[in-house]
Amino acid sequence: MVLKVHTTPADTTAPKKKAGMLPWWLCWETYLILLVAGSLRFYKINTTEFDQDQAMLFRLAHDAVAHGLLPVTSNAASIGISNPPGVIYLFMPVALLTANPMWGAVLVGLFTTIAALLTYLFTRHYYGRMAGTIAALLYATAAEPLNYARFIWQPNLMPPFVVLFIFTLFIGVVERRKGWLLPALVLFGILYQMHPTTVLLAFPFILALLLSPGTLRWRDLFIAIVILLVLFFPYLLWEYVTKFADLRTLFTLSKQHAKLDSQVFSFYQLFLSPFGTPPTYPTSVVRRLVPYLSWLKTVLPMLVIGGLLTTLLLLIKPPANRWQRSVEPTHLPWPRWLRALWADPYRCGLLVLLIWQIGPVLVLLRHSVDLHAQYFFLLMPGPFIFIGLFFSSLVRWIGHLLRNLPSLAAILQAEFTAFAVILILTQFVGSAAAVYDTSHGNFSDRAFQPYPYHNDLQSLTGALHQADQLAQQQHLNHVYITSDAATETALNYLVAQMHTPTTLFSANCLVLPNPDAGPAVMLVGPYDDLTNALLSHFAEATLVGHLPRLGGPPFSLYIVRTPARSQTNPQESFPQYAQLLNGTLIPFTFQHQFHLTALWSILRSAAPALRTSYNYQIRATLPDKQTHIAQCGLTSLRQGDQLVTAFGMPSGAAQPTEVTLQMVYFVQTPVNPTYGPFHLETDSEQSTPWYPRPSATGKLSITVP
Repeated sequence: MVLKVHTTPADTTAPKKKAGMLPWWLCWETYLILLVAGSLRFYKINTTEFDQDQAMLFRLAHDAVAHGLLPVTSNAASIGISNPPGVIYLFMPVALLTANPMWGAVLVGLFTTIAALLTYLFTRHYYGRMAGTIAALLYATAAEPLNYARFIWQPNLMPPFVVLFIFTLFIGVVERRKGWLLPALVLFGILYQMHPTTVLLAFPFILALLLSPGTLRWRDLFIAIVILLVLFFPYLLWEYVTKFADLRTLFTLSKQHAKLDSQVFSFYQLFLSPFGTPPTYPTSVVRRLVPYLSWLKTVLPMLVIGGLLTTLLLLIKPPANRWQRSVEPTHLPWPRWLRALWADPYRCGLLVLLIWQIGPVLVLLRHSVDLHAQYFFLLMPGPFIFIGLFFSSLVRWIGHLLRNLPSLAAILQAEFTAFAVILILTQFVGSAAAVYDTSHGNFSDRAFQPYPYHNDLQSLTGALHQADQLAQQQHLNHVYITSDAATETALNYLVAQMHTPTTLFSANCLVLPNPDAGPAVMLVGPYDDLTNALLSHFAEATLVGHLPRLGGPPFSLYIVRTPARSQTNPQESFPQYAQLLNGTLIPFTFQHQFHLTALWSILRSAAPALRTSYNYQIRATLPDKQTHIAQCGLTSLRQGDQLVTAFGMPSGAAQPTEVTLQMVYFVQTPVNPTYGPFHLETDSEQSTPWYPRPSATGKLSITVP
């Protein structure tokens, strides 16, 4: 690395502010950009998506400040490694002020609104006011970036840091000012913590190093290394504790067979405009507007190509009134064309923009794992900057080519400007319709992957509030709530904010209150049909009402009374864990499938604890040696509560005469180890040993008819 090379004074290469150009804070478009971006991002933000990733990220931040923990990971990546915890630290100030995750979504909306403003400031500073206005408004109204700007997730916080990173590179490459290396390296580290694919930003970074000699200082490098070590210390500590297991996983994945396909172009186009195939949901506003929006999916990619070609043309033949050139460094042992390029900061900046967009795309063309939308956040808002540059250059070229025909030039310039306005307005209408659909339930909650179904924060908190309020009004002392793969993590966090003691349990079983404790409230999830069926069979349940959910069926709210059961043989028990009631398994038919159900009395108590679940796994072995397993996880245990487990039998199977039952009991807790003075926090879980518990007779099973 060459750290000191003679160059011209900094002010000879910086972009010159045009005479009469107002400061950005006095320009009307600044406030229009903030208004448009903010209104789209904050409208009904309480309906933000709140599924597993969102709940885990905000919970890690909340638990860190509430229990004095040091986050060393965030949630797990799709490839199976633990993500660095940088984003958790961004959410921690919010979590310190409130436990409501809506404000985490507000933080994401605020960051992405700032990203739109930064897009304007960057593009205006280097390529003019018109280019900056068009680029920022197109980015602010783009539907796919907007979709990710309305919920909690690590990649969703990337946009402002990406723009700042490119801005910092331009300070070195274009303005030839010293001191850019330090913030660039720090921003690079922050971006990597948000998603590992941002390592591809090394393309424009390395190019910036080559195009800005004389601006690099050793102290910037040393200070940056110290700051990065501090930023990555928690994650490196965890990697050391786990013997760098994540690195081994990455090395394994890198050896997988890579394929070459067009996924990268599909995702790139998706971020430009998703309005192609109409949504199938009948009340969707976007569905009705797609015939008027679909042209965006064709035009926007063409405009990006036009922007790329414009950039290449300006790179080959830059405008005569560009920023003042530096003196060509004749003393450097470089080819003449490279020295000429280095001496022209305008062209150097264009080359950085091109490499920022082209380098990662070329790398992602060949991949060993399937691509995902979040891999392309590092490219935003690059395409919209190219479009802004295309329009502004086109208007300038028209004025130059038709300088002898000013009237015709003015008409053509006005037409192209009007087309840009129409483009922005159309995109705004489509994005506003998409926001309206998601915030008013005009979608199918089953269409979200990889979750079984989608949940929004307003529906979840509303249902919990109704259950809590009912318990207080009726003076009931407990609330029982079902959970499944789609709601477990979110509800586990939200129930801690309820006033009434609450037990969350798996929807593939049923937990009933102790008959001696009186009635209780039960909230049943929208797709927990087995729980509803078992409830009507084993308890006296009064339906209070259905609580609405956006995009799908409602929650069901009950007041539940458990009938008294006759005492059974004490030998049919697993001491300290559960006692079998009725002395037999009860046949039960659900959705045309034969089930055997076992009714248990819980023999132990356990209070709710941080991310802890208490699990009963019942194994039923039939005379033909087939084993069926029913498992139920609970967030708390009350002695005397009753547990119903159901075993689905194969189709056409005869009812067995006797069944052998084994019980496995284990507790799952978070992996939050203490290492020296540090109390670490991770998203991982650990379990006590799984082994059958002895029955009252000392055997590891009981046999019942």
